[in-house]
Amino acid sequence: MICDGGLEYACVSEVGGRLQNQDRFLVLSDSEKAIYLFAVADGMGGHRAGGEAAEAAVSALRGHWAEVHRQPNLQDWIRSLFRHAHRSVQDLAISGERAAPQTTLALLLFAGGEVWSGHVGDSRVIHYSRSGLKGRTRDHSVTEVKLAAGKISEQEAAVDRDRNLLTMALGGAREPEPDITRWRMAQGDIFCLASDGAWALLSDGDFVGFTTAGDLQQAADQVMGLQLSRAPAGQDNATIVVVRRPQ
Repeated sequence: MICDGGLEYACVSEVGGRLQNQDRFLVLSDSEKAIYLFAVADGMGGHRAGGEAAEAAVSALRGHWAEVHRQPNLQDWIRSLFRHAHRSVQDLAISGERAAPQTTLALLLFAGGEVWSGHVGDSRVIHYSRSGLKGRTRDHSVTEVKLAAGKISEQEAAVDRDRNLLTMALGGAREPEPDITRWRMAQGDIFCLASDGAWALLSDGDFVGFTTAGDLQQAADQVMGLQLSRAPAGQDNATIVVVRRPQ
């Protein structure tokens, strides 16, 4: 468990059944000003250099982190972070003869007593209290479009064949339009950033356990162990970042 400025957080990432881990996570903090940024990026496995794309995205966040102190509008700043990350990923394909690398990106920002998230793709931000799921981001995927239109149920969405077809990602020709959300967080609540390789094989009950776990890092390692035990051969990379406000 890592404690910092009244927040606890833990991170774990596994390669799964793949040859490379194309997921990346990032934690940035300014304890003096009580500002914290957490992020998960999942380089798209169908594209070459997916790991490079994810690394470029989190590096862009790191490079523009210092600007947060000068931002009167956090929502606009989060949008600018996604623009910088998108262009950094696009730059990877300019000089090389390869398919344009792409990546998802989900982030959480804690600043001034507020909690904000932004995401593009199907890496999720999930909010839990001890009573269960309080909310999650909606994937930019074909499956989520069908779910929103009432064409499939939540149960059908979990096994839908189009679940991995994204409608938006960083690095493509389309300028990303991140979904940005302001959240309320009570003591004992947790937020979890998860790549699709993690959330696809974990249940609400697995995540809720983080709200009462004594050692958050140990709990994250155990939950990832559950994910690995359920994973079929060739399972995707899986990454979890858990943030908790202690009681």
